[in-house]
Amino acid sequence: MKLRFVVVFIAAAVGVVGCGGPAPTPPAPLSVADWKAMPPDQKYTPETLERLKEGDPKFQTPEGWEAFQKTVVQPARKKDFPGGKPK
Repeated sequence: MKLRFVVVFIAAAVGVVGCGGPAPTPPAPLSVADWKAMPPDQKYTPETLERLKEGDPKFQTPEGWEAFQKTVVQPARKKDFPGGKPK
């Protein structure tokens, strides 16, 4: 009787713990080419820009990221939204 109780208890515990499934994986870093190919409504979200920043070691420094913002991101935003920021 004790053995049956132990087996049922272990099976229940394993079932409860195992129900969570695998942990979600963080999104992969983005290359500049992948970023440029994205639709404009997704390109400029904080999450996407963070993935882009993680995609190139040059962007890891504040100076490198600022230079990239000025030379690539800001001109692309002006091209994607010629009338100003989307609503």
